[in-house]
Amino acid sequence: MNRIDTGMSAYLHTYEAYRIPKGTSVKDATGEEVVLNKEEDSLVLTKEASKQLVEDRRDYGATLQFNAQMAAQKTQDAASEKYWDDQAKAMAVFRSMANGDIVPYTDEKKLMEYSDELYQAAKQAQTMAQILKERVEKKDSEWDEEEEAKFREKMEMLKAESNEAAQAIGTGSQAFSEAQKSRIVEVDSSDVDFSQMQTMNLGSGVTGMNIDLSL
Repeated sequence: MNRIDTGMSAYLHTYEAYRIPKGTSVKDATGEEVVLNKEEDSLVLTKEASKQLVEDRRDYGATLQFNAQMAAQKTQDAASEKYWDDQAKAMAVFRSMANGDIVPYTDEKKLMEYSDELYQAAKQAQTMAQILKERVEKKDSEWDEEEEAKFREKMEMLKAESNEAAQAIGTGSQAFSEAQKSRIVEVDSSDVDFSQMQTMNLGSGVTGMNIDLSL
């Protein structure tokens, strides 16, 4: 099961089904007469069970989608927070340079990447300030390498979780369908008129009685 907790069991129910003897004719979703299986008996979910299975599959799919969206948003929020933090640091570098201080080359480079126009203005102000100052202060870098390394590690983890949640939409849906099939139980069908039963394919190898899927 995927590392991300999707709470699959909360969406599973027991699905009752009729056993249809092989070679028995029923009707398909359009009302046409068909034989479900000529080789072996078939299990067809009752109308109530069919509706429940479709609803469970829909609700669980929505949960997988929500998990993927939340994981992606978490990654985006972390990147956005880092972006604005870097912008604040770039402005701090600008102020230091404009004050005539010497800043690390890496800080100058980041300011240039942020705004070349702002960088050029800072260099001009730095030169003028240094001419007027007898002592030039050397500033430490605004960017802490250990902090940057931790952020890169955090982003790798968040991206992995986001990718995992996105992939779980497919793999999780398939696993859920298989879990649903394991919950199908046979019920008495002695009083059922199979010739009037209208069936439909519910996907993942499951057949059920015809229901309104728009519900």
